Amino acid sequence: MLTIRKGELAEVSAIHTIIPELRSPHGLAEYESRINGRDFLLLLAESNGELAGFKLGYALDDSSFYSWLGGIHPNHRRQGIAKQLLQEQERLLLQSGYKMVTVKSMNRYAGMMILLLSHGYEITGYDPNQGQGEAKILFSKTLVALKK
Repeated sequence: MLTIRKGELAEVSAIHTIIPELRSPHGLAEYESRINGRDFLLLLAESNGELAGFKLGYALDDSSFYSWLGGIHPNHRRQGIAKQLLQEQERLLLQSGYKMVTVKSMNRYAGMMILLLSHGYEITGYDPNQGQGEAKILFSKTLVALKK
């Protein structure tokens, strides 16, 4: 059984370590510095009580949100967990009044890029990240409430 719940920043360092593709985890102080007092949303996915994945982002302004980090533990991939985290994030952002969400990804995360494109995200830019590692592709989506 999968459950998705909100988490606290103090939980994120341990979560980050379960995703092998993510570089060495930051300490709590680094996460706090990056978020810099802004509103943030950390979603944790647990499968049968075991941490399966996460999604972390923060407000850029009153209407825009940046989905910064996330991932799914290798033992829990291809089960739709990333999709459920994405949908829950969008639902909560809409509920909080956000109008736009942006994400950056890289070619090596093809699954993530496919997920974003298949859920209405558009490629809106390219960050060559010169001298700092792999280039990033920028995605954005205008959040719209579903009609009932």
